[in-house]
Order: sequence, then C-alpha cells, then structure tokens
Amino acid sequence: MTQSTIPNAMTFHEVETDIIELGKMAGQGKDTQIKALLKVVNGAFHGSVDLQENKHGTDIDDCTKLAGAYAQAQNSAVVFDAKAPNQRKLISTFRTCTKLGQWPKGGNGEPLGTVNNLITMRQKLRAIPGEIKKLDDAANTLMRYARAQLKRDQLIDDKELKTFCYKKDGTLQTPEQIIEGCRKQLIGLKDGKAASGTAQDASQDVKDAIKSLTERLKKIADKRGAAKQAAFTVNAAADIKAGEELSMSAVTSAPVGSDVDLV
Repeated sequence: MTQSTIPNAMTFHEVETDIIELGKMAGQGKDTQIKALLKVVNGAFHGSVDLQENKHGTDIDDCTKLAGAYAQAQNSAVVFDAKAPNQRKLISTFRTCTKLGQWPKGGNGEPLGTVNNLITMRQKLRAIPGEIKKLDDAANTLMRYARAQLKRDQLIDDKELKTFCYKKDGTLQTPEQIIEGCRKQLIGLKDGKAASGTAQDASQDVKDAIKSLTERLKKIADKRGAAKQAAFTVNAAADIKAGEELSMSAVTSAPVGSDVDLV
C-alpha cells in the first residue's frame, strides 16, 4: 500500500506538524504519548511514514526525525541526541508503530480497525469499578499488541486483545522484583534519565538509597543461593540413604547362596 493509492492520504509534513503539537502539549504536562504513537501508526498505514534509511540525512529516517520533533517541542532546551537512551527508546517505539501501520496481512482497513478496537476496549474497561488499577497505560497496551501482531499472520482476536489492556503480572511481583524496580528508578533519577530525561537528583541521599537497595538484593540472592545449596545437600543425603536402604533390602531378601550386586 502506497500513499499515492490512498485518496486524501496525509503527508509526512502533516504527521510531523501533529507530532510537534503533541510534543508541545506534553511539555505542558499533558499525557500525549499514546496520541503520538497512534499518529505514527496512522501515518504508516497511509504511506506517509516509512522505514527508509537516510531519508532526511545521514542516519535520519522518518522515525528519528519525528522523535526529534516531539522531544524538542516538549522541551526546547533539550538538544536531541538520537543515541541517548530515552531518545533511542522513543525512536524504537515509533519504528515499531511504523511496522504495525505497514503490516499487510489483515485485509482492508487493517490493522487500524483492530488498533481502534483495542483502544476502545481499554476505555470501556476503565469505566468498570475496580478495573482501572489493573490496567496498563495506553502506550504500553498498544506497544505490547504491536509486537505480538507483527509476529502473526492473522489478526489477533478480541479475547487476546483484552489481555494486552492489563498490567503484566503486576500483582504477582516478588519482594525482590519490587526492590529491583525501585533501584532502577532511583538510578534513572540519579543519572538524569527519569521522566523522559526531565528529572534528576544526584544527591548523596539518593546514592545511599541505591546502595542500600543493592545490598538488600545481594542479601536476598545470597539467601536464595544458601537455600538451594541446603536443599541440594539434603536431597543428596536422602538419595544416599535411600540407596543404602535399597542395597540392604536386596541383601536381606536375596536367597541364601545367591550373588547380589551392591554397586
């Protein structure tokens, strides 16, 4: 499907203009991430966004240019660096959305129809009392669906679509996983990578908190290792004892004068 075959198809410039506006709104504290992702999906579906390399200069494809436009509109003081971790992530998500928009196996109007169905399904689930805390955010929902759909030859059905709306094992985290999550967030805060690179606190208090959580994780790992070793020792001893009992049983039950192999 190419842009020229679609009546009234949007242009790349129109997509970029919308992305810049969404970036400005994000800079004002509004959550526009899902709208930006959907804009890229829609642009790719209409052929105005693609994955052609070096399209806008060396190492600058459509997604890199759009990510730069969004980031700079969000914070004009930020110098866009495509190799910075948070910008690499944004570029990567835009590329995934582009691949989704270009996915050719769903038939007429797809995968836009299924994407719209997914977003509508999540909105309806939000209206159900008690469900909102179980739901993942809209951007994560879309990205999880996109990665799954790109691996399939057929459209994902409604039953499976619903699973993408919920947090992945969010209520089943172990204490170790929760501590590790807190540690990663604090490291991001210390390095200035938190909140899309807009928050930083490299104070000694934060460093001490990271150190404390790291030490706790080491203790948990050591305890788990000791428990595994203890279980191995107990099992080995039990195996030896069982083997001895089996051998003695064979000796006592064997007929007088018979040969018994004790090995």
